[in-house]
Amino acid sequence: MTANFATRTGSTRDDWQTPLRLVEALGRFDLDPCANTDDPTRCAGRGLTVVDDGLAQPWSGRVWLNPPYGRDTRFWMSKLAYHGNGIALIPPRMGSAWFQDIVLGNASALLFLKGRVSFINSQTGLPESGNNADSALVAYGHENVTALSESSIPGVIWRMRP
Repeated sequence: MTANFATRTGSTRDDWQTPLRLVEALGRFDLDPCANTDDPTRCAGRGLTVVDDGLAQPWSGRVWLNPPYGRDTRFWMSKLAYHGNGIALIPPRMGSAWFQDIVLGNASALLFLKGRVSFINSQTGLPESGNNADSALVAYGHENVTALSESSIPGVIWRMRP
């Protein structure tokens, strides 16, 4: 029996891996500033783990961002908006001030995913059921809008910037 999202603890709650099919459908990324500690280059050519403090490091190139969900998501999204070149996987919190200001106020496009993401348990390598949140891919920059548009990821695209 595998654990599900209800069994997350303070030390494990933010160490879930993105299903590679999502990342691979979007092309090659240069940097993952929220890389999984067990496999930091899984989603991008360079990965920064919690030990590296990716939020405090300079970012370059095309960024893949699956930030820790919660209060600090706004800081990661603000840095990606400022960087202007990347895609983030986040829960769409449409009513929150940070989502309206940082995401809706700056993103180039969003892809609202159809269905729930089954994140990968970094200990077992298997998808976990029980994710109770919707997900969206947030693109900053023309190249990333094109990547969303040309991906085979099921969902609805909302273009916000030309």
